[in-house]
Amino acid sequence: MDNVSLTSMFLRGGLIMWPLLVLSVLSALIIVERAIFFFLRRYRVGKALDKAKSAIDGGTLGASKNPLIQVASVYLGGLDQGREHVENVTGREASRLLNRHERGLRFLATIGNIAPLIGLLGTVWGMVQAFANIAALGDNVSPSDLADGIWTGLLTTVAGLVVAIPAITMARFFEARIDHLAHDLNETVSHLDEWTKDRD
Repeated sequence: MDNVSLTSMFLRGGLIMWPLLVLSVLSALIIVERAIFFFLRRYRVGKALDKAKSAIDGGTLGASKNPLIQVASVYLGGLDQGREHVENVTGREASRLLNRHERGLRFLATIGNIAPLIGLLGTVWGMVQAFANIAALGDNVSPSDLADGIWTGLLTTVAGLVVAIPAITMARFFEARIDHLAHDLNETVSHLDEWTKDRD
């Protein structure tokens, strides 16, 4: 078999390759957008806590994309209305921030789950077509006819895995970052509770 290009392999995979192509583009867009989002919101817990402690002592937090600073700002802004109010508004702000960080990840994980199934569907359909062609050839069938049909059918499984592996990997990576953020938010609120307990 002569060397073939990616384009010819894509076309040979049949119609199933098109939804896989769409999913690959969507997956890439989500990954790039989330990577930029997380990059712009990098933070250091110690630095954020120092800034929050300074604000308690009379400093100012100011505007920030740091989620820990944002939660600290809401926390300190609600202290005058009581602990129950602080707990409510802080919880809502933390939930809002986590939801912003999770945006698109469920869809990315879904792509990772369904892409192999679409690829498998294409392979099964390709095998059905291959055996139908072999049956039509009757006594004129040759091993190359079977091998050619199987090779064509397997292309969609390969394509499905190529789409799924980076999608699942990056979804898990981003989810780990969000779990870490949730821990840091809880740590920030815990420190704020300790530093402002004398205001009760």
